[in-house]
Amino acid sequence: MRKLPKFIYDEEKALEKTRKILTEKIAQLNSAIDDVSAQLHAQDTPNGAAVAEDDVEAAM
Repeated sequence: MRKLPKFIYDEEKALEKTRKILTEKIAQLNSAIDDVSAQLHAQDTPNGAAVAEDDVEAAM
């Protein structure tokens, strides 16, 4: 089996590193979304009133 040229190997390595970083960032974003969602559910307004969009943006 022939060895791949170095530049192809380096490119694959760089892509894998980028995938790993993006996966970690996506996990952080999902966690932040879950936290905000939990806060909004914990602060349910009385009588089922809707939460204003400005309040949602302020919580972020």
